[in-house]
Amino acid sequence: MTSEDELDELADAPQKRSRARTVLIVLSALLILAMVFLACAVGRLVLTVNETAEGAAGAVEPITDRVRQLLVPATPVILPDPVTIVRQINDLARLETASYEMEKIVTADSEQDGLLGALLGESMIFVAYGKLYAGVDFSRMTAADIVVVDPDSVLVHLPEAEIFADIPVLDNDRSYVADRDTGLLTRADPELETRVRQAAEASIREAAMSSDILGRANTNAQTYMRNLLGGLGFTDVTFTSETPPPAAPYQQEVPKGYYLLPTATPTP
Repeated sequence: MTSEDELDELADAPQKRSRARTVLIVLSALLILAMVFLACAVGRLVLTVNETAEGAAGAVEPITDRVRQLLVPATPVILPDPVTIVRQINDLARLETASYEMEKIVTADSEQDGLLGALLGESMIFVAYGKLYAGVDFSRMTAADIVVVDPDSVLVHLPEAEIFADIPVLDNDRSYVADRDTGLLTRADPELETRVRQAAEASIREAAMSSDILGRANTNAQTYMRNLLGGLGFTDVTFTSETPPPAAPYQQEVPKGYYLLPTATPTP
């Protein structure tokens, strides 16, 4: 290689370094622009994903609420009829003198055994709380049932003690269905609970009748009447099983030294 060629190479070296620096600068600028563009694209993608997720959540939430409503039993809304029909109004003159309270467990079963029971059977266990009231009905008394014998003595015939049938027996706040099962192919009988309640009420009445509630009610009624008449000045109160016969006219004993003035008979 001649000296002239070496001089030409030395003269071209600064130009080559300048072009390389320019290319490097351009590449760096393009890299920076690419990074900025990539960052903007990623940011936009994140915003789009968030908006899509929020929209999807908003769309799924009503479906979730609907599924929840189907799976979770809803609280029934009780709407009594605003119209009230008055059938009858009665005046009562009853005295409640005894009560009977008890708990009764009633079981209802369709009596299906084996496979039929699993498919077609239905059973219910009902816990019933009931209370009965007994006493006497003073509206059944007449004027002939109280006979005044003298200023101190009186005969009284009270009506027989009874269990008041028009007072509800079951306590609905405490009575409840403890368990109820239906077969795979059986629909729940809507009248089953009604029949079970009626059976529970009849059982409670039967148990009360077999007890001494009527005797206790009659004794308490006599005690009440004796205290009432005692407050009126009668010291000898006798209770009769039937309507007492009319008493003979009372003749007041005249103390010595006194006489009774004749009473004038009122003219009609």
